[in-house]
Amino acid sequence: MTIEKLAGVRKAMAGAMARSWAEIPHFAEIVQIDAKPLLDRLARLRAEAPADAPRLSVNDLLVHATIEALGIEPALNGIFTDGAIERPEGAAIAFAVATDHGLMTPVIRDAETLSLPELSARIRDLSERARARRLAPDEFEGAVMTVSNLGAYGVDTGFPVINQRQTALLFAGAIAERPFVIAGQVVARPTVYLTLAADHRIIDGVTSARYLGALRNILEKAET
Repeated sequence: MTIEKLAGVRKAMAGAMARSWAEIPHFAEIVQIDAKPLLDRLARLRAEAPADAPRLSVNDLLVHATIEALGIEPALNGIFTDGAIERPEGAAIAFAVATDHGLMTPVIRDAETLSLPELSARIRDLSERARARRLAPDEFEGAVMTVSNLGAYGVDTGFPVINQRQTALLFAGAIAERPFVIAGQVVARPTVYLTLAADHRIIDGVTSARYLGALRNILEKAET
């Protein structure tokens, strides 16, 4: 048997997650999304982009939709602290990045002001600097929620743990063909499960459901 002592990012993450689980009253709601409009939109955007443009990803569209839905249901844009709810003026969203030195969650500030190409560029920049350990401490602070997309790892769904001083975490699983009912017929359709874990001190079940409904409408609309 060997014993591996936690250090650095992993030690900090272990402590933060333990505090989150102990202090935040978590609850979660799960929806299954028809992913074909999302994939069709991604294919169109890639085809229309200049040949030298950075390649958009599913994660770019998911984070963009998460921010848009936050504007529709702004109750999630808050942080519980000292028995009160802080309401920031802009939307700050974190996203999970797997690195050789542990999972990191850099923050996109004023996210609601960014176009999809601008958001994609910000995600690439933060991801590259996270993997290279070149992020400043304040680039991990101030988010109200995190997007964690584990679709590339084949995970269907899960129950995420909310990050410290945040209100929610949106977990996305793999896009895969599954039985799906359209117009009364069961068909094979690419779908994705989205799980929203939320802080019950700030968000109730109805508010969470409304947010997921807004997110579903954004992701399932076919137009660009």
